[in-house]
Amino acid sequence: MEIISGVERRRRWRIEDKLRILAEIDGGATLTDVARRYDVSRGLLWQWRDAQRRGRLTAERTTFVPVRLVPELAAPEPVEGVADLPAVPCP
Repeated sequence: MEIISGVERRRRWRIEDKLRILAEIDGGATLTDVARRYDVSRGLLWQWRDAQRRGRLTAERTTFVPVRLVPELAAPEPVEGVADLPAVPCP
């Protein structure tokens, strides 16, 4: 029996740790044994597995996007005669 003294906070699992734990299940260990070993609920492991299957739990990758700088465009020339048109009220 575990006695909790004081305020217990939620554990924060890194993505790498989640994937390592899930790899144990995929390697043949039972979900219940893995849950006991890491002291997490089976439901949490199911959530992680579901997130992994849906592609929301993957190893983070840093990717760079190429950037192309273009010269600033000049302001458009005013069109003659537009200022002379009467204003039309909006309905």
